[in-house]
Amino acid sequence: MKQNHLSCTLPWKALFMDMRYGRLSALPCCATWINRSYGPIEDGMSILESWNGPGAVEIRRLMIEGKQEELCAPDCPWLFSGKFAENAAEIVPGPPEFEANQRLNNQEISERKTILKSLPMALRIIPTLRCNIRCRMCFQDHKTDFRLPETFMADMRKLGKCVYDYHLQGGEVLISDQFRQWAAPDWFSENPQMLLSMTTNATKIPEQNWRVLQSLRINHITISVNAATRETYWYVAGADLFDDVMRNIKALKELSRLHRIQQFQIFLSFVIMRCNYRELPAFAHMASQLGLPFRLLLIEGDREGESIYTNPPILRDIIEVLDEAKPLSSEESIPELNRVRESLQTSLTSQTFRMNQ
Repeated sequence: MKQNHLSCTLPWKALFMDMRYGRLSALPCCATWINRSYGPIEDGMSILESWNGPGAVEIRRLMIEGKQEELCAPDCPWLFSGKFAENAAEIVPGPPEFEANQRLNNQEISERKTILKSLPMALRIIPTLRCNIRCRMCFQDHKTDFRLPETFMADMRKLGKCVYDYHLQGGEVLISDQFRQWAAPDWFSENPQMLLSMTTNATKIPEQNWRVLQSLRINHITISVNAATRETYWYVAGADLFDDVMRNIKALKELSRLHRIQQFQIFLSFVIMRCNYRELPAFAHMASQLGLPFRLLLIEGDREGESIYTNPPILRDIIEVLDEAKPLSSEESIPELNRVRESLQTSLTSQTFRMNQ
């Protein structure tokens, strides 16, 4: 029997932490793009228990059976990019054990294994929920914090020999005095192919954490901005820190240019919601002037009445605004505009269809 081509192999390669129904869970990608999880991360649970647990096996089985539409959002950027399609599999060069894990993983994908002997190569960790701002669209509980189980931290160190992308997000990781613990330079020295990625609001970067960034191999840093003016930023984030963010964006760009190990990518991100979508053209222009590409996200839920999906005229208006932003955007950001425009057009068509029934 001919096998279905896998348009995404992330469930065989990645283990991400994210929030599902108010609980930290393990998933193969961001909770925005998939409606299942490997299961909640409980105290005392090891990473490998999640990696081959019932939730992970079920997700892989559905992918194998060609039922991806039951799991994944059609506008997922991983699907759009094709980066993790089965026919895009590559071996990242590195130490023998590092390459051997990738070859085993590719073999297990070709054999359609649901329980894996290979280890995850991409990790996304939420080490803290603490944050210094309160964005209107954020669903995280910043009032309480947690500590990752010691078994979880120990497993991360064991997996380091196989990882090529290690992503930290929060909360806000860069304001923490524990940042060096989560991004320990000695851990990175054990695997010369492991790269740090990060999502940050870039409102404040303590000097000791600047020194950590200077000492690590970095893949990319995504900076959450969500505005093009000080006034809108203040409204979205609940804090008058737009000038600080702009200053730190420029400082991080300079750090990339002068980094003693390697240059890295910086992306600006923008969550599209009712209160800010009209600033998309100005945001695109600002990103272009800074010489940085951007990433666009669509708001989830209706926190603070910010949903863009409850009114078809708003969807049409946003599509027009995206078209206005296109000539102001860098070439690198055009595919991102096209992806989001296509997603919103699909949503609009679906809503219009339902209204006409």
